[in-house]
Amino acid sequence: MSLLSKLFGESNKKAENAAVDFLKSVAKKLESSANSPKPETAPAAKPAPAAPAAEPERSDALWGEIMPKDENQFSFNGSYREYFEGIFRSEFADLSFELSHPQYYKSDIYTFRQAGNPVLVIELMGKSCAANKLRRDTLRSGLKYLRFYTDCSDIGWWNARTYVIGRMKEALGR
Repeated sequence: MSLLSKLFGESNKKAENAAVDFLKSVAKKLESSANSPKPETAPAAKPAPAAPAAEPERSDALWGEIMPKDENQFSFNGSYREYFEGIFRSEFADLSFELSHPQYYKSDIYTFRQAGNPVLVIELMGKSCAANKLRRDTLRSGLKYLRFYTDCSDIGWWNARTYVIGRMKEALGR
């Protein structure tokens, strides 16, 4: 059984054939562009004088290729821990939190309490970490769990302030 049969199922040969044809056409285009002669290059022009550095473009969206206008982890002047803890203190002052670290992988675990009772766990970790035990155990216990990746500016996950606050409020039922 081919990989595409596993994806599309035995009964959907039409979709499998369409996918194969598409992949062949893409490969053919890539091959022809790689083999095509490169145009002659003209001598390099004199570089223009440098313009004054402009403020980088910022987006109204909270995620995406362009950094948001909203304060975010990567525009904040400090570490990611300082950024998140600043949000925790200013926006959720009625909750206390404590920072801990797991034994076998690198992450920051914040446990939030209200009147001494745990109400939320937030884990800050890198995108390459595949650990899920804390998430499973927390959710099984009935405690709310959130995860924020701290190294994803390259894919447009900025941890914008509004986004972090919104997710926390939703998890806390506020």
